[in-house]
Amino acid sequence: MKLSKSDYVLGLKCPNALWFKRFRKDLEPEVNQAVFDTGHVVGELACERFPGGTRITVKPWENESITQTQAAIDSDASAIFEAVLMTASGEFCAVDILRNNNDGTWDIIEVKSNTSPKEYHYLDISFQRYVCEMSGLKIKNCFIMTLNSAYVRRGELNLGGLFAMHDAHEGLQLRGTVETEIKRIRGFLAQPELGVAISKGKCNKFYDCQYKYHCWKDIPEYSVFDAFRGKTADEIYAEHGADLRKIPSELYAKGACRDIECFINDCEIANLGGLREFVSGLRYPLCFLDYETIGPAVPLFDNSRPYQALPFQFSLHIQRELGGALEHIEFLHDKQTDPRPDMILALIAACGTEGSIVVYNQGFEEGVNNKLAADFPEHADAIQAINNRMVDLLVPFKSRQLYRPRQNGSASIKETLPAFIPEMSYENLEIKQGTEASEQFMRFMTGKQAGEETSAMMANLREYCAQDTLAMVKLLDVIRGFTEQS
Repeated sequence: MKLSKSDYVLGLKCPNALWFKRFRKDLEPEVNQAVFDTGHVVGELACERFPGGTRITVKPWENESITQTQAAIDSDASAIFEAVLMTASGEFCAVDILRNNNDGTWDIIEVKSNTSPKEYHYLDISFQRYVCEMSGLKIKNCFIMTLNSAYVRRGELNLGGLFAMHDAHEGLQLRGTVETEIKRIRGFLAQPELGVAISKGKCNKFYDCQYKYHCWKDIPEYSVFDAFRGKTADEIYAEHGADLRKIPSELYAKGACRDIECFINDCEIANLGGLREFVSGLRYPLCFLDYETIGPAVPLFDNSRPYQALPFQFSLHIQRELGGALEHIEFLHDKQTDPRPDMILALIAACGTEGSIVVYNQGFEEGVNNKLAADFPEHADAIQAINNRMVDLLVPFKSRQLYRPRQNGSASIKETLPAFIPEMSYENLEIKQGTEASEQFMRFMTGKQAGEETSAMMANLREYCAQDTLAMVKLLDVIRGFTEQS
């Protein structure tokens, strides 16, 4: 049975997940195409740093890839891209970049689209070193190549500045450790299907497990895993199960006590004094503001960095007086150019100079604005003035000045809105989440979408972003309703 580097890491994360991957194809999760595309682009650019290298053109699971790799090694290639090696017992890997040191040794360079190495990256490269050495290759150094978060694009991409090399030596597993783990992994793969052992720590280890939807299908929508943290949640689950109704009340103090009590008693929290204090800080006209952003791994425009949140759309609902009519102003960039210059001008004009700017999760909009001010200093004063007027509508919900069980322990607008205004739903929208908005707009920006598909997407984006700001208007109306109670 062959065992790949991704199998190895998944087996260390969760034996169940690897078993499902190998034997339960009916559970196979959908590929996240956006993540796949990002990894492909970053990988291709990384290879350009090693001109003259040899690329293995056959898929890693095909035997011909090993033959091609050996031929490249024998020809003393300066570098080999997607070099495939396999041990006698079937462990195999495709090395992103195998660099020739011209002294009989090679370096392994694992390319990641992150901006810093993660724990599981070291496990990945430990397995690769084991496979290479067991295949007879002498490995001198191991590196993890990531994007450089400090890189700022100026003109053409500077690949030397875009990437950062991290020496992986200190974080590598010993060969004996890798060998022991391989035997353990092969052992549970030889068994019948394992019983599902749910653990918050295990399911979130390294990255979110793609099989969680299956293992957690019988877990209540709001459970001990929502109300308690890490090991505490796992310990309570092991002894009492996931249903919060079945845990002793003395355990409430270890978790989100007020949330649990609201859930058990099916009641709401309404701190009228806190809500009145929040409302008293608002100044008219009220501008309800929301951004949509893209965060390309490889900077597309000058004065931008890897994964920097670049706003391409805003929605602004304006209410000039208490109970007054709503005005709606929107901006949506429709060209494959840097959206920020036009958006900044539209934003400054739309927000005016008076009144509160109401947002939901101030840290996000404020952070985006701070970057805009730094990258376009000619507008810094006006952008900072907008930040100074911001009021965070998330605060009264997050601090439990107002809370209903339907929120399931969350203060996100996607959970808060249906708890208080069930008739307002995102479910009927074509775009339901900010990640969807970002991914679809990136397809347009990178030329993977055009024509009628783009026209439909633009209409869907307008509807989605407008709903976010209208939702804020309605939630503030809910808060005002409570403050008017005697």
